[in-house]
Amino acid sequence: MKTFSFSINMNPITIATMGKGIPGMLRRAGTIQQRYGLTPKQMDRTLSHFVSLLDNYQCGATFPITTSILTRSRGIVEKYQAQRIEFAVHGYYHTDQTQLSFEEQLEHSAAARELFEQRGIRCEGFRSPYLRFNPMTLAAVKQAGFSYDSSQALAWDIPKEMETPAYRRALDFYGAVSASAYPALPRWDNGLVRIPYCLPDDEAFVDRFHTTPVRMTELWSTILQRTHAQGELFTVAIHPERIVFCEQALGQVLDQARQLQPHVWMTQLYQIADWWKARTQSKIGITADGNELTVQVTGPEGVTLLARHVQVSSAARSWDKTWLEAEGSQVKFHAERRPFIGVSPTSPAYLASFLRQQGYIVETTTDGAHSSFYLDRSHFVYEDERPLLDEIEQGDFPLVRLGRWPHGARSALCVTGDIDALTLWDYALRIF
Repeated sequence: MKTFSFSINMNPITIATMGKGIPGMLRRAGTIQQRYGLTPKQMDRTLSHFVSLLDNYQCGATFPITTSILTRSRGIVEKYQAQRIEFAVHGYYHTDQTQLSFEEQLEHSAAARELFEQRGIRCEGFRSPYLRFNPMTLAAVKQAGFSYDSSQALAWDIPKEMETPAYRRALDFYGAVSASAYPALPRWDNGLVRIPYCLPDDEAFVDRFHTTPVRMTELWSTILQRTHAQGELFTVAIHPERIVFCEQALGQVLDQARQLQPHVWMTQLYQIADWWKARTQSKIGITADGNELTVQVTGPEGVTLLARHVQVSSAARSWDKTWLEAEGSQVKFHAERRPFIGVSPTSPAYLASFLRQQGYIVETTTDGAHSSFYLDRSHFVYEDERPLLDEIEQGDFPLVRLGRWPHGARSALCVTGDIDALTLWDYALRIF
């Protein structure tokens, strides 16, 4: 097992208490011994049960796992890779990354990737322990060769009667942002795809709300409906050791997801990251003969073209009540104005980048009269993203764009949950 020379200002018990509070820590200590054994056998049975449940819905999952755990066990993790299970890095040790220097974070991240590779475990992504990170974390993760990070907590609204001081404390501790203000979408930022982690997760329901599986089902179903309506991503977060408590809610949510139309893409985080980059880099060809236009897309398998409020003359099928989906890689149509998004050259570069990541066809121009929708903004920041998406998607102007998700999916879903330990010993050793 690799050892490091580093200093941490707070030990794991102090850090965990900040997030859970003392009562929460005491309850957590009382349940750990019920969920773990002295050997990995109990956790192996738990993972097997979890994977069997997912198989019923042809659904995989992504489980970030603390790297040091792998040094104390063999075979438990490796056998699940062939069963649509992705493993990501959950720190080398289960430590608060914000307490480490950039050099320490880079050393830990690089060593984690090296160990995963030595064990033959695919390793594309990273999630910080406690969901705590800083700009140095993202820089270290990128430099270590990861393609995505899934540490940003994104909190969906919950009923007021469910609010507790413990949950508020947790959101502050995680640095969570509100899904009412921020889209539940990946963002390709400086070479790293950042994928949000949706809250409330299983830990919130069990340790902070003290509620029932029925309530969990209701709230997760609401989030599923909202992400589907908005074309966004729902990361259903369940720590594997709690699957027995959560399986009713998970099963019903996955069953509902399979019935939604246009369909929900159920996948793993690495596939979301790969798709987001590949689709964003698709090549768009536009030819015009007066008001007759043809859009041709060259991109990854599954890339689609959607059109609304234009007279389509090529093969297309209904996608929803408003949009048509082209049958093939091109769409031909008649339009009085170019049904794309025009952006002034003086607007922030991030504006055009954000729009392209959503699948919109962006044209930089000073002549807004030729675009069906034109933007000339002096600034554009994260808080402006959701209002702009709402304005575009709810607008009645002509538009042709790329589908956000592959093969005509309207939204995406990924089951994910951290593996913090395989045995009771793993938890005990975290103190040191």
